[in-house]
Amino acid sequence: MEFVTGGTGLVGRYLVAELLAQGRPVRLLCRPQSNRNALLEFLMSRGLDGQQLEWCEGDLGDGHFLEQSITGCSRVYHLAAVVSFHPKDADMMMRVNRDATEQLVNAMLHVGVRELVHVSSVAALGRIQGEPVHEEVPFEPGPGVTAYAQSKFESELQAWRGQEEGLSVLTVNPTVILGEGDFNRSSSALFTMVYRGLQWYPTGSNGFVAAKDVASACVLLGDQGCWGQRFLLNAENRSYQSVFDQMAQAFDRPKPKRPLRPWMMGAAWRLSMVWELMTGRRAKATKESVANTHRHHAYATDRLEKTLLERGIVWEYQPINGVIQETAKSCMEQLNAR
Repeated sequence: MEFVTGGTGLVGRYLVAELLAQGRPVRLLCRPQSNRNALLEFLMSRGLDGQQLEWCEGDLGDGHFLEQSITGCSRVYHLAAVVSFHPKDADMMMRVNRDATEQLVNAMLHVGVRELVHVSSVAALGRIQGEPVHEEVPFEPGPGVTAYAQSKFESELQAWRGQEEGLSVLTVNPTVILGEGDFNRSSSALFTMVYRGLQWYPTGSNGFVAAKDVASACVLLGDQGCWGQRFLLNAENRSYQSVFDQMAQAFDRPKPKRPLRPWMMGAAWRLSMVWELMTGRRAKATKESVANTHRHHAYATDRLEKTLLERGIVWEYQPINGVIQETAKSCMEQLNAR
């Protein structure tokens, strides 16, 4: 039995599908408000009936509940996390991303479940001016570090603390993840925006990777016993413009033609926060959410490929254009169905 947190999320659904396709029973932690039907529909679209899926409803911050839930499992995949760039969510992210990971690690140590695959983020890695990011760049807190990045870094520290106390741990740090998820949330919402006629594009660049690749890497690295290591997962470094252009082409929509300059983004988040103060409605743009859209982030690593090749396995990432094409088709089906 494999235990999964965050299984109804973007990467989680691909991970659950991968495990079930291999005939491996899954016990899935979920909250009362989790969209179970979306996951079951995703599994059905891949010919999986979910009969080997066991739902476990409860709170990730409840240590006693976690001990009961993971008992009898051989491995834990920890994907659950809060992603937000709103200043009001900073404390909540620490509670969920850091403190709940601490509770999970403690529960594993207490009941004797030894294998932990922790899905982190490139946000938990450091940055050196003029150099591509890789696994060995140390994280450094500072004025430009988001509350989300700080929470993911401290979540990783809890995972590695578990290794020091007897767990087998590995972490994966994906870049921007693309795939079929909730098209109103996180990176999946980019598809909805382009489908609805987005005219603007950010001027920066970033790394991109398929959700399916992240899920496959989690299972494969765990099965190959690649413990004690961190793996940055990145298929391609791309400009936001090229990614948005490819999305528009997949939707047969006009490409966004207007660049979002840094001064525009600065004005946008300020106006958005004023609107929040006036109306009480959550701002859609914040200083943190727009800060990196005009910056150029690059990632360079072959640790995953080399590690697996040493074990006789050739790893190839899915091309991002193909991922966009496939995801756009699913997005159109969902939006048209509504």
